[in-house]
Amino acid sequence: MQKKNQKKQRSQQRQINFPISNNVIQLPDYTEKEKIITKQGIRLISTTDNNLFPQKVSKLAKESSTLKSVINSFAEYVSYGSILTENQALESKLIDDLNKYYNWFELSKRVAKDRRTYGYGFIESVRIGGEVFIYHLDASKVRFCEYDGEHPEQVAISKDWNDNRIHPIQRTLFPNYDEEGRTIIPIFEYESGQNDYPLPVWSGAFYDAQVESLIGQYNANQFENGVTLSSILMFDFGDVTDENGEDGLKDKKYKLEQNIKGTSGGRSGKSLIVPKTGDVQPPEYVTYPMNKEGSFMDLQKMVENNIVKACSWFRSLAGLESAGALGNNQQLRNEWELAERLIQNEQDVIMDAVQKAFEGTIYEGKVEFNNQSPMNVVNDLSNITTLLQNKETIGTEAVKELLKMMGMDEQQAKIISDNDSE
Repeated sequence: MQKKNQKKQRSQQRQINFPISNNVIQLPDYTEKEKIITKQGIRLISTTDNNLFPQKVSKLAKESSTLKSVINSFAEYVSYGSILTENQALESKLIDDLNKYYNWFELSKRVAKDRRTYGYGFIESVRIGGEVFIYHLDASKVRFCEYDGEHPEQVAISKDWNDNRIHPIQRTLFPNYDEEGRTIIPIFEYESGQNDYPLPVWSGAFYDAQVESLIGQYNANQFENGVTLSSILMFDFGDVTDENGEDGLKDKKYKLEQNIKGTSGGRSGKSLIVPKTGDVQPPEYVTYPMNKEGSFMDLQKMVENNIVKACSWFRSLAGLESAGALGNNQQLRNEWELAERLIQNEQDVIMDAVQKAFEGTIYEGKVEFNNQSPMNVVNDLSNITTLLQNKETIGTEAVKELLKMMGMDEQQAKIISDNDSE
């Protein structure tokens, strides 16, 4: 008997213990020796997290609305710059014949998006005779093969690294080409302490992006499973004095009460009906105004600012600032000047990689970029202000025509000329 009790106590103790799950993604610890793994006979340098760290980063970048907005806006600005070059063959190649699917502008946007998301990017060059075709290569699908020298010499590419049935394709890294005339050109920038896989530029806000994702999930869950009342109706259900009345009146009333009790059809924004049995009282109806705007709003603002700062970007350029909070012309001008340096640097880095692919061909040549301020907003605001200040002198119709000459349509020009105070 004593042994049975001891076993029962040990069993109860075991049931009290339970594992705690922590699903927070951790940044790779590159102080440790890099792990070599084998996939389909190919020895690879793991990206950590079961060789799926880029996939987790990609998922996180999609779940964090601020991070997604910053990455996408930066990539869009990189692709906007017009090309300036004296090599007409190069200009034609970049705009009309980079490959059969897209041109330089789409290539630069894709590579910039990868480099902002993962910290690095890749392009693939294919030489057929004297022609060169250049493609973007999704960075999340690329892994470095094991190497003995100072730099990697090959990569392996798989459309799904989580599927062991798929055999990765091996490709040679620049400056070497394989027998098909293909080579892969990595686009990396120096990062202190980096190994083979650099961290994203926003790694300083890595955990903030996860918090923002969880805030969104929490609020969505509240909408789905929470109860948000708009009113409560309380009324008397009658006094039951006869416990064993005819046809079991008490039991019937109890069942009916249980059927009525609850919300009036759903969870959010419904009326809770509360029947009461006992003292006879007039019905009572209480309303609850729905003014809830969501949970963790202050935390959301903090992580949003942290993400923007970690990306060295600006709220105004990522579409995160309302029109009334954009600041004055000088502030916008200063922000654009700083942003333009980042955009110009990204364009130059990607073009340098493209020029490696063009080495020894007629497409070699220097390229510069003309990056206009978004819709010339800084200059336009100054010009529009000047026009409106002189509207009485030059007339409303003249102001409207000048605004149309600045690129506005009829409706936009009419709204601004007629409502200059706004």
